[in-house]
Amino acid sequence: MSFFKRLLLILIAILALGMATLASVEAQTSPNPGIQPFGLVIPDGFERQTSTFGVDLYRKNYPGGTPDFVQVVDFSKGAAIELLHGPIQENRQGKGAYGGDDPRIASRSLKQFWNELASSVTDPFCVVNGQFFYMPESPTRLPFPLKVDGEIVSDGYGKEQFQGKKLMLEMWEDHADIRVLSREALYESSAPNIIAGLAEDAPKNIKKYVGRTFVAVVDGQGDGLYETVLIFSTRTARQVDAASVLRSFGAAKIMMLDGGGSTQLICRDQPIIASERLIPQAIGVKGGVPPSPFSDDVQISAADQPVVANAAPFVAAQAEVAVEVANPEAVAVEAPAGQPVSQPASQPASEPTGDQVMEEPAPYPVHEAEALAVSQPEVSPEAMPLPEENLVVQPVDAGESPAELLIAASAEESPPAEPLYDLSGVLLVPAMMAPAMGFVFLIVLKMKFG
Repeated sequence: MSFFKRLLLILIAILALGMATLASVEAQTSPNPGIQPFGLVIPDGFERQTSTFGVDLYRKNYPGGTPDFVQVVDFSKGAAIELLHGPIQENRQGKGAYGGDDPRIASRSLKQFWNELASSVTDPFCVVNGQFFYMPESPTRLPFPLKVDGEIVSDGYGKEQFQGKKLMLEMWEDHADIRVLSREALYESSAPNIIAGLAEDAPKNIKKYVGRTFVAVVDGQGDGLYETVLIFSTRTARQVDAASVLRSFGAAKIMMLDGGGSTQLICRDQPIIASERLIPQAIGVKGGVPPSPFSDDVQISAADQPVVANAAPFVAAQAEVAVEVANPEAVAVEAPAGQPVSQPASQPASEPTGDQVMEEPAPYPVHEAEALAVSQPEVSPEAMPLPEENLVVQPVDAGESPAELLIAASAEESPPAEPLYDLSGVLLVPAMMAPAMGFVFLIVLKMKFG
């Protein structure tokens, strides 16, 4: 074998070694492709229009087109979705797709559904159209199942329709999920609320620009639970467009609801996407309740000196929050002998200060084509509620004034964020290549000069 052939083989061997080393380093530094990404993302172009605790409404405008709206509903913050339906006119027992009921349901305007939501919850946010329905009939029927507060209202009639394309959105108190719909999945689910729909690629005017209503779930905390539900609404879009928007928000699973002329949206009692079509079923969204920064029963005792419990001011968006002890009689304050203690059993809630109240949003323009112009001030990190476990009790000198309860907070300093990837392994490449190159160089010298 000639000298140059040997040199070529040696160079090929060195190149293969280097590529294997790089592949090993890449495997160590790249994220596992089998692990699904998580976390809510607000895409470019979407601006928050209004919000309440646990719920945000985002809007994106398109030049010459119609805007997209996305509601972000965080179940982990107490926000929730209410499944609403019109009065049942006829039960039709045993005539459903899975042996249950297939009732005829009276249709309503979305404004009527808003009034129902506003009269039953403390913080109504939005209502949006929901399930598909059989338009030729009135009262009408639902093609797919609906379960409300633990009771299956309808099995639906569409057992043979859209084979392999039927899904269901299951909702618990603190999380949700989207799974394939079947009789077993429906009747064995522990979710108290279920609304069924179709896969994003089901043949429902799939390539036409029509009204669309989609829902999706997001694992915002990376714990395998989908605690955030997204609701997409627009007057004109293809199915692929709606699904793409939801994925840009971080959606892991997506389901299509009724669209076309049924697409409509009311937020804060103002029409955002208006339609005159009456519908038998709607989705209501309500805000959560900001958690108290301390437990229901707070026991504070000082045998030798008074104490001061400190917690930072508590701010909730669009709500006037007055901090008070949930059970005033449970608060016991003891002071050293001889020192007077003035601690009433209960105190009236004080008026919130200027930095404790978020500015009330301006009303929506009534005309649906007008842009939403609701300003929403950002909440500074210092003003956000702190977890209960960070409440500390700090002793003060015995010579201080009589013991008082001052609510404030002390949060531990967050540890530095870890880097996303560990690139230190890349240094292994030149370290491993250098000896090989030196060895090849010695071989070449020996072959050349004997």
